[in-house]
Amino acid sequence: MFRNLVTMVVVVLAMLCQAPLQADDHIEFNTDLRLRWEYSSPWDGLAGTAGDTATLMRTRVGMATSFSDNIDFSMTFLDARTLSGQNSPSLGDGEPSVREAYIQVADLGDLNEHLALIEGWSMGWGRKAVPTYDRGRVIHSADWSNLGPRTADGTHLHSEFLEGALDLNVHFLTLDKDSSNSAGSGDHFYGVHLGVDSLPFVEASFYYWKYSADNANQQAATAAGFGDPGGSGEDTYGYFFSLREGIIPRVGLDFEYTLQDGDRYDATDNAIEKLDSLFFSLEGTYDIPGNDWGEGPVFHAGHMMATGTDAGATGQETYRSPFGSPHGTHGISDVVANSNVRDTYLGVTSRWYNTEVSVTYHILKADRGENWGNEFDVVLRKEQSADFLGGLMPLEVGLGKFSSDNSTLDSTNFFYVQTSWDF
Repeated sequence: MFRNLVTMVVVVLAMLCQAPLQADDHIEFNTDLRLRWEYSSPWDGLAGTAGDTATLMRTRVGMATSFSDNIDFSMTFLDARTLSGQNSPSLGDGEPSVREAYIQVADLGDLNEHLALIEGWSMGWGRKAVPTYDRGRVIHSADWSNLGPRTADGTHLHSEFLEGALDLNVHFLTLDKDSSNSAGSGDHFYGVHLGVDSLPFVEASFYYWKYSADNANQQAATAAGFGDPGGSGEDTYGYFFSLREGIIPRVGLDFEYTLQDGDRYDATDNAIEKLDSLFFSLEGTYDIPGNDWGEGPVFHAGHMMATGTDAGATGQETYRSPFGSPHGTHGISDVVANSNVRDTYLGVTSRWYNTEVSVTYHILKADRGENWGNEFDVVLRKEQSADFLGGLMPLEVGLGKFSSDNSTLDSTNFFYVQTSWDF
């Protein structure tokens, strides 16, 4: 793997040297090192499993340069490893990899006079983190993961219309491709996202994402002892509204609604079944004025619902975020998945002397079957400052207590400490 990494770097640098466009006289480098220690008892919330700890390290080294005023190039290398505890590939196996290699054209119309028709359109191509839109509850890059943010190979087109009133993004992302199979096989995402900044009272966005699964179905079937079930396609479409700041003094409000339909493979039934699921979230905030001690507290309360699978159903009703459930959606312990859940939560966030303190309580019921329980979370975030550890690093500490009402989950204690350095 490391030899392949070095080979790729050499090839890319050789291509840059032979290109007719000349890079700037400098290359910008940045390094991000993150250390996190986690404790969970039980480790994954499943009944009967033991508690465990894990020490995680993630190192990202990035470089960026410009070929011209219109073309930029960036590359990021990642080393993610488990230093102790749960030594799982999902947490990081210590194999260096190229996480991003991306070329960005700021304006396609400036490349050639014959392209004036697409003036104002930008295009990016290569491997890059998947996009994060709105609150990140549906479309997100999963930066919390030790391997994150999640990346994909693909193309991104973007343009703004009517002086920024409309912001259009078009994506084609390849998650997994099998070159030995027929053309077009593999796992792909097609996405369109439209941000609207011209409506009265609210800011809005609308999106549509299609997931075409092939390799993922085959891998799931093989793990269950079945043959290749073939491909399937899922459609995710929805909208997001956020109350404009200042419409109601000190009050924030946002609403998101998402539907999923199409087909999805179920390894338990060994069949590709019809899909019909939904997710929505409603959250309100109230900001209290600050004082000499710091910023005033912000109270937040909301409700989320994601449909689940009915026992014995012939169809699929399990809601899945296109890129997985974001960390902390239903509590920082991440015991309850983002499906078959009704989450009513309330909390408060405040800041004293460059330290943010957030307290949240989740009431987690099930759409069908046994309710999940409740979770109480406390998170402290200390910003990087000259009077804290010599100004070297920020610090984040989280404590979560999940109390189970479900026979498949145990009550779980979760604790983590995380810090990072940027060079």
